[in-house]
Amino acid sequence: MEEKAVVVLDTNVFVSGLLSPAGAPGLILRRFRQLDFEIATSKEQIREIQLVLKRPSLVKAIPPGTAKEALRFLLSFKKLATILNPPKLDWKFKDRGDHFLLDLVAHVDADFLVTGDKALLALKLVQSCSVVSPVEFLASL
Repeated sequence: MEEKAVVVLDTNVFVSGLLSPAGAPGLILRRFRQLDFEIATSKEQIREIQLVLKRPSLVKAIPPGTAKEALRFLLSFKKLATILNPPKLDWKFKDRGDHFLLDLVAHVDADFLVTGDKALLALKLVQSCSVVSPVEFLASL
């Protein structure tokens, strides 16, 4: 039996997928619900997703019913994903706000870090983990 890829999704991919289900991030979330790969996340990331979804600019932009759907997804997500509390490592990456993603990638030995963040994408590789865009990730499935 083939092992499923272990994936860390950047918060921007989660939020984009919840807000725009027709785009690549939305398709990634659908493929995750179909159990095509595993997602590893952390308590820190779950908190970040919840905070981002409460931003006034996003609350205004969210189509009616989407917030409830996002909450429903997060509740099911917690049952389907591996939620960890990885140790903090010392990274030379400038954006300290993204260090928790790098910690997670290292802790689970992830296959992919999927992000839309240009600075993270420039890394290309974190240990043995490929840093890819949502479109690149979908092409690998």
